Amino acid sequence: MNSFNNIVVGLDISNNAQGVLNRTFLVAKRNNSEVIIAHAVDIGLFGNLISDSKIEKLKISALKSIEKELETVNTQDIKYSILVEKANPTDFIMQTAKDRDASLIVIGANEKKDFSTTILGSTAHKVAQKSSLPLLIVKNDSRKAYKNIVAFTDLSETSQKSITFSKEFFHQENIKCVYAYKKMSEIALSYYDESQKRDEIELEIQTNEKARFDEFVKQNNISNAELIQDRVGVTNALTNFVNKNNNDLVALGSKGVNSAGSFLFGSTASNLMQSLKSDVLVYIPKK
Repeated sequence: MNSFNNIVVGLDISNNAQGVLNRTFLVAKRNNSEVIIAHAVDIGLFGNLISDSKIEKLKISALKSIEKELETVNTQDIKYSILVEKANPTDFIMQTAKDRDASLIVIGANEKKDFSTTILGSTAHKVAQKSSLPLLIVKNDSRKAYKNIVAFTDLSETSQKSITFSKEFFHQENIKCVYAYKKMSEIALSYYDESQKRDEIELEIQTNEKARFDEFVKQNNISNAELIQDRVGVTNALTNFVNKNNNDLVALGSKGVNSAGSFLFGSTASNLMQSLKSDVLVYIPKK
């Protein structure tokens, strides 16, 4: 049984801070974890022009704002601390996670007016790119445990580990494993004049993908699995799946977002993290 001792939450004091804290303390309580709230006072390019006294005032103001947010969060029986420093947000979050030997980083999506419309900010992207441990991106405010988790796989060992991590961390045994592949586009199929030939090609692709997926499911003793296909692409297929099934959390396995051999390489990662309305767990093996 894994022990998830410390959770670091990179907190941006904005309208969605409440939702991020609610989710963080909820998962911390279920795992008996300590929460470290890390907030960076980011003064950007003009830092040298701001006096030390002004920076201290900004830090005190930030601390008071965080304490105010915590007044309506259920922190009962959970040990937590608040760190506020003048720093680059991404670097501060990553260093805090390293110093505290965290099991998970939590960060929120930016927000336009309310939680129904969220966008993924640059800090979340940068943390995902640099992280050496799992990252939970919170897009929705909820005080209830996740009930409908789906894990997207690329049939790699890392994505299999993301399923195991999700089951243990979120206490969910019945997590569905989904594999998506792209069918041949209409443009590609148009090169084949005979419909029979087109059907044969599509059937061969489907047979090969199903065989690969079935082998992955069998080797990892996965009981809840689904294979889906789309002519537009994998991102489109997976986004539509979440919208249709109302998943509240999506787990994405990766060796690292910047790894060319990973499921989350390049635009696929950005598109999924941005387009999904659900919360997202970017699983990166802890180093």
